[in-house]
Order: sequence, then C-alpha cells, then structure tokens
Amino acid sequence: MSRRIRSLRGFTLVELMIVVAIAGILSAIAIPTFIKLVNRAKTGESVNNLNVMFKAASSYYSAERAGQGQTSTVSGYCIVSSGGPWPATPKKDKQAFSNNTDVTFKALGFSIADYVYYSYSAFSPAAAGGSCGHKAGETLYTFRAEGDLDGDLTFSLFELAAGSDNANNTLYHSVGFYVSNELE
Repeated sequence: MSRRIRSLRGFTLVELMIVVAIAGILSAIAIPTFIKLVNRAKTGESVNNLNVMFKAASSYYSAERAGQGQTSTVSGYCIVSSGGPWPATPKKDKQAFSNNTDVTFKALGFSIADYVYYSYSAFSPAAAGGSCGHKAGETLYTFRAEGDLDGDLTFSLFELAAGSDNANNTLYHSVGFYVSNELE
C-alpha cells in the first residue's frame, strides 16, 4: 500500500517552475509576433483602398465632361480638388468611413462601406477647385492613407502618387507605395 501512495504524488516544485518558465519564454516570443502579424494584416486595408481610389480617379480623368446647355463645350482630362481626410483622425479601433459632405470623394465615386483603421485623403496640387485640360507629364494626385494601429499617436503612412503619361495623357500611378512607419 505504501508503494501505491508514493506513486500518486504530484509534480515537484522544480518541475512546475520549469514548465512555468518555458510557458513564459514562449509567450514572450509569441505575443509580440502575434501583434506584429495583426498590424500587418491591418495595413492590407490601406493598400487596397488606395488602389480603389486611384482607379476611381483614373475613370474620372478619362471621362469627357460637358457643361450645361446646348452650346456648352466638352472637356477632358479632368481632376477633382483635394479632399479628406476621412475619418478626420485615425484611431486604434475601426471607425465608420462617412464622407457624405466631401465633394472630392463624391465626384470620384469613392466610398467605403466598411469600418476602417485608416484616414483617407486625396491631394491635387494642380487643381484648387477641380479643373480640366491637364497636359501630359503632370503630377496630378497624391492619395494618402494614415493610421494609428496601436493607439500610441505614431502614425503609419501609405502614399500613392499619380500623374499623366507623355504618350497618351492617361493617368498612371507610381511603381510602388511610399510607406512610412508601416507597423509603427
């Protein structure tokens, strides 16, 4: 009977301390890696939405615009004025993208139905109030997404520049995104 009691004892204190130490080391490695992966997933939103914004601006640029009335003229190569940021201030948590009053995003037909981590804006150095007849080779837009992924007031920034080419005067964007503080 005494043998049976001895075999039913538990773990020793040293064995338990080793298990706790191993769990602590694993969590010290895993938690920051997990947070970094979550923040990297959040950045996918900005890249996708900036591409959609560029496509909307490209469509607007290539469409012909006519004035009101029978004797009006038709113009092309139009851009909209600067607009945004929407939402006004990026936050750690998602917020609604409500741009009901922004004439720039309305003209482009750009809206986001989902909640967003980033604030979006379009900067048009060539047009104070929107204009048409832009010449080939001009820089026309800079699309921006700015976010505060971890709530520390350090912002990550994604920018996509767009201009017109010299051959066909069509809108194109830069080779890649300018990124600053991607994961903060």
